[in-house]
Amino acid sequence: MARNKVKLQYISNDALRRATLKKRRRGLLKKVQELGVLCGVDVCGIIYSPEEAAPQVWPQPQDSRRILRTFNSLPQLERTRKMTNHLAFMQERVGKLRDKVVTRQSDYAKLEIRVVLNEGFLGSDFFEVSVYDLWAAGYALDDLISKVYGRICTVGPVAAPAAVAPAAPTAPAIGEAGPSTQVLRRGDNGEFFVKEMGESGSSSDGTEDDCTCFDE
Repeated sequence: MARNKVKLQYISNDALRRATLKKRRRGLLKKVQELGVLCGVDVCGIIYSPEEAAPQVWPQPQDSRRILRTFNSLPQLERTRKMTNHLAFMQERVGKLRDKVVTRQSDYAKLEIRVVLNEGFLGSDFFEVSVYDLWAAGYALDDLISKVYGRICTVGPVAAPAAVAPAAPTAPAIGEAGPSTQVLRRGDNGEFFVKEMGESGSSSDGTEDDCTCFDE
């Protein structure tokens, strides 16, 4: 079951506020301990409460003092380089969100231009397209044409494929002798004559003009 999102604001109810402090402080100090064990780093947590005389500290007070002395011995630049507060954290988040919005708007504008170009390729009359979108589509098309020409110049001219001469026609093979055997002979003007011969060697109808001509 999903947890309800907690509204980040001061809890005015005293009992609820004390219970929330006790619960979340225990979880926070547990995370501090896990961070030190898993990553092998010196870490300490100190939590003050106006309703308690002594703060809650992890690890032991002597170890926490050692870590604090080491931290305070660092130069000012090293100590404050990665520090942040609530205001700086929120400003950083807002800046990242603004950058994301600008990126999304740019992507959306590119998609609109692509839609206009595709409609143009499909034969649209652009009656419902604004002048701004038409100008943007024109610039995008010019840029695309420039990239195509640049690619052509990079690759260089492509030689046309060599023409292949058609093969010379060849006469079909003469079949075995029989009643319907086809005999071919070449004419004087470059034609093939096909006749059907009978068993005696004469044409099937007794004439020599019964033939089919094939131009070479």
